[in-house]
Amino acid sequence: MIFPILRGFVSPHLAPLTVFLFAINLFVFLATYDEYERTDARMDELITDRAFLETQGSAFSVMISRDPAKFSRTLIELARKSYSGDVESRKILGSLAIRNVEFMTQATDYEFGGDEVAVADWRGKFKELKSLQFEHPSYLWGISRLKTQWVQFITYQFSHSGFLHLFWNMVFLLIFGMFIETKLGGSFVVVTYFGGGLLGAWIFSQLSGISSAPLVGASAAVSALIALVGFGWLSREKIRFFFWLLPAEGYFGFVALPSWLVLIVSLIPDVSGYLAASQDFGSVAYAAHLGGALWGFVIAMSLDRGWLVEENDPSSPAAPPSSDHRPGARI
Repeated sequence: MIFPILRGFVSPHLAPLTVFLFAINLFVFLATYDEYERTDARMDELITDRAFLETQGSAFSVMISRDPAKFSRTLIELARKSYSGDVESRKILGSLAIRNVEFMTQATDYEFGGDEVAVADWRGKFKELKSLQFEHPSYLWGISRLKTQWVQFITYQFSHSGFLHLFWNMVFLLIFGMFIETKLGGSFVVVTYFGGGLLGAWIFSQLSGISSAPLVGASAAVSALIALVGFGWLSREKIRFFFWLLPAEGYFGFVALPSWLVLIVSLIPDVSGYLAASQDFGSVAYAAHLGGALWGFVIAMSLDRGWLVEENDPSSPAAPPSSDHRPGARI
């Protein structure tokens, strides 16, 4: 295992804007946690109910068979198996239907046929599911076909789908944000964070399409911060990593390595994940991560070409005296 440490967690007064972004993410998570748990628990009950899933899968297979040109080969094949009596394919279709815009927008009034009692029971639960979506924080704050106003392109960056999702995003936000803020200044953290989040969401919508499932999380914004550091290899600086191979002396510790290694450790998995993921099954927004990384690359290249001036550049009259006399120390 190898993990970027950089300068670690520095004192908050040295990186106030990074800490402020962290605080907003944490506040939103805590403020929406109870509602998230309540609505998520009930939605899980509905979408894991066997009868509900099978009926929904049957309904979805009918919709697919009537207009197959609108659906992927994967869904068409699952619909074929569902018609042949494959219960597992029917359950899978029932789960995937919730992500499909065509189904979620039309299923309420769509005539599918089948067992009238089962269909009536499913319709009642389906209406409840859609009602819960409008109350769920991820749907309120995230980007989906239910919510695509401009404000969601900002708020989705501060909403997370669970504690682990929040935890890892915040660890990387603090490590990379604090490093950038102490090296370049707070404005670079803010511009990179929000720019990465916006470009990541836009690229995700172009490559993966906006589905009924919400896009949430700071991953695209954090990917931009990571890429800004990673592409800093142009300055030939090394950064600190923690490595762990074995629980024995000499096989774990800290080491200084080229900054481009951050891209391999953090971003290459996103490339492989995006190439391997199916749009029908994928739940991780790899395209958004890559879009955020692209923004970080743009900022890094702009710095390298001198189009942007670091706040901490000692050549600036407003900057405090520094012992580093290079004309603009960069990442």
